Amino acid sequence: MRINAFSDVCLRVVMLLAASPEAAMMTSRAISEAIATPYNHVSKAIIRLRELGLVEVARGRSGGVRISAEGRKATIGWLLRQLDTRLDLAACITPNGPCPLLDGCGVRGALRRAREAFYSDLDPVVIASQPHNQPETRVFY
Repeated sequence: MRINAFSDVCLRVVMLLAASPEAAMMTSRAISEAIATPYNHVSKAIIRLRELGLVEVARGRSGGVRISAEGRKATIGWLLRQLDTRLDLAACITPNGPCPLLDGCGVRGALRRAREAFYSDLDPVVIASQPHNQPETRVFY
């Protein structure tokens, strides 16, 4: 299974913030540079992570972003479920119409079960427990 680019950026942001000192605030520009991701992508990720309660954001001259208490407890499985916007993994309806095998096909159900097994396997993995030290340079995957 493969996660989408947006989920990847969100995971990187939470992990970077978790590796930072407890009360440290980071600007979105600093986060962008640290994870080698365009600023606009990081900004969108921070907005979504804030909506999910995983980060706290303060505006202004001394503002920035830091991980929240909920962010320190969130698991990878939970976060990926929240960020997954795909209803089906298989493209059964195309611009040319529905797949001719749609009525008797079991692939959609199998893919749905596989996706849930993927997330379930990641449910015990707390995101904040993954970075084992504060990164000194840019974070790449």
